[in-house]
Amino acid sequence: MSAPINARIVYLIQFPNTEPASASSTSSGRQRLQPPLTKQAPYFLDLDIELTELSDNDVIIDGQPVAVRRQVIDGQVVSVECAYTLADVLSPASNARKQIIQTKLHDTTLAEHDYRGAFVEEYTIVCLSQIGVSSDEFVQANRVSLASLLRSLPAFASESEVDQVLVSRARYTERDLTVVDWEGALIIDDEQDFQSDIELLKIGNYELLRYRLLDRAIDRNLQTVRDELENKRRLGFFSNVLRQSLRQRLELLLNFEKTEQGLLLIGDWYTAQLYRLIVDEFYIDEWKAAVKGKLDQLESITDIIHENFTLSWEQFLDLVQVIGWLVLLIGYFVLFYFDVASALK
Repeated sequence: MSAPINARIVYLIQFPNTEPASASSTSSGRQRLQPPLTKQAPYFLDLDIELTELSDNDVIIDGQPVAVRRQVIDGQVVSVECAYTLADVLSPASNARKQIIQTKLHDTTLAEHDYRGAFVEEYTIVCLSQIGVSSDEFVQANRVSLASLLRSLPAFASESEVDQVLVSRARYTERDLTVVDWEGALIIDDEQDFQSDIELLKIGNYELLRYRLLDRAIDRNLQTVRDELENKRRLGFFSNVLRQSLRQRLELLLNFEKTEQGLLLIGDWYTAQLYRLIVDEFYIDEWKAAVKGKLDQLESITDIIHENFTLSWEQFLDLVQVIGWLVLLIGYFVLFYFDVASALK
């Protein structure tokens, strides 16, 4: 009988930052996102992502020590990284134990930050080292337990479900392996070089949440324009609606471009390969396409408002010219009337 294997579990929670900018400035400072480099290759190019460290402390959750690291990404998303040790990770009771700890971490974290919204991304990363056999042999031998751990599947999960969880894999050497799924990831590395891959998974969750937030912001913008069109009938009112819509569309477009560019700056061959798996598993391309489509719709709507519900400067000058000719014509009639009246006296 093999000895029990303990795992380092990293539980990521991300949600919108509701703190004012001044509150974040009290942290230890801002820096560009650059994980520690321990693999013998350039790992990341400089990413245009600003990271603010908030705090780093230990807590006890259900008797379990947990190291908690709080950060703010780009001033918009709070990222909380919770790390703890899960004993005998392959035992049937480990999955239930993991869920209890993470449910309490979830509730505690959101309560501390006073966030009650629906935009929360959660992700579980299982980190293993010194497994005694090759990583592929280990995954194959314990595939049901590992799949259940990553996606909280029941013990009687079907073979197709297990295959779906474990299919997306990347490796840097023969001694390591990273498996990426929608709800969790498995990192096996004898050198315990986990943090680099954890940072990539953190970025992936951040990009997903940013697209979700952009999608909501566009929906709100579209609803505002619709309400204004329904409630205000006079043409003069629409100049304010148009200006507001254009300003918000520009802001949304800039946020979209920044988020999209972040996907193009991932570094070397292994990093690019792993991040491509993350993008595919998180459906980031689909979210990007959906947000881009709504931005195009918003542009079309503002163009229609501009063409049909507002007066352009040229139209205004034409209107002034028509009014001028009308006044001049009335003046001629008045003069003609006085000339005729004086002639009849």
